[in-house]
Amino acid sequence: MKYPQPSVSNPPAARRILIVRLSAHGDVMHTLPLLAALKRQYPEAFVGWLVEASAAPLLENHLLIDRLHVSHRKRWLALLKQPAQWSSLWQEVRAFVRDIRAEGYQVSFDVQGLLKSAIWPWLAKIPLRYGFKATRESADLLYNRHLPPMIIRDAHTPAVQRYLDFARAIGCEVKGPEFVLPPVPSQAATKVEALLASLPIPRQPLVVLAPFTRWPSKHWPLEHWAQLLPLLLDLNVAVILLGASSDAPRAATILGEHAGSPQVLNLVGQTDWPDLYALFQQAPILIGLDSAPLHIADAVGVPKIIGLYGPTAPGRTGPVGGRHTILTTQLDCQPCFERDCPLKTSACMTQLTPQQVLQQVKSSLSAAQEPLA
Repeated sequence: MKYPQPSVSNPPAARRILIVRLSAHGDVMHTLPLLAALKRQYPEAFVGWLVEASAAPLLENHLLIDRLHVSHRKRWLALLKQPAQWSSLWQEVRAFVRDIRAEGYQVSFDVQGLLKSAIWPWLAKIPLRYGFKATRESADLLYNRHLPPMIIRDAHTPAVQRYLDFARAIGCEVKGPEFVLPPVPSQAATKVEALLASLPIPRQPLVVLAPFTRWPSKHWPLEHWAQLLPLLLDLNVAVILLGASSDAPRAATILGEHAGSPQVLNLVGQTDWPDLYALFQQAPILIGLDSAPLHIADAVGVPKIIGLYGPTAPGRTGPVGGRHTILTTQLDCQPCFERDCPLKTSACMTQLTPQQVLQQVKSSLSAAQEPLA
């Protein structure tokens, strides 16, 4: 599929470029092809990346990032509520801006398109500040180079392609999304190896479940996950459950009487983001929602992703490539792009059945076992 190309008007001699993508984790993954495209076109360019502290581990030690600037916005907002800390807050933020300015960036790409992202290149006085037109919060007033608007409810144009428009805007030849990840830290590789060693059957196929997300409208019912789990175990696979520490109560509901099964590895609250880079290199199948683990798995190259999509659009934030499967009910109200179901039914998610997911897993396992012709 071809996508409309942004106009290229006297593209700058891009030698020092700042990418601004603060969050969220899945969107950071979607921005990685922009980084790869810039470095492919300008291998000697100095490329920095401005990211928030929570997502910084995804980019640390990346070989294509010459400087990683980490914003501590949440901590700064907390200090803003404490008048006694205003002086130290001012000094810290001022030093942060000076640090960006000292790198001498000629071009900035604000991929996020919010005031919290647009403010930094403007404060750092970067000469050419690229961003989308008609952004929320009037962030586009801080740009002096504009790309066509990023339509939030555009269900058909992949977000990764819109981010690549920044590279196209300065004359880069873009052939397709290329995900280049940082090296897996040795401690993460060792940790994951030790965790997988606890499974009883070596080389047993791994099916990773990523059932948690912040948007209530994206949730697949816990009872559906709980019904799916024993069906997967009957396939003689090992099941790995992912999530944050705060997801532990919901994970317990999913696991139920299978919590002690030797085929189940409950990693809820036990993995950091770099650990997922190592884990997904060992996993042939991931079942997940439109959330960070799915997009990280896509970037790593997990052979088969089964994505459960309801309020959001697979055409916008689905995994890249034709090898993956998206399950969606295709109701008239989809995609609504709302955090909470406007109809109060969540039918787009509840009507997806465990049997539908199971069938896709069976097909993937059968395909993996077929001999090459």
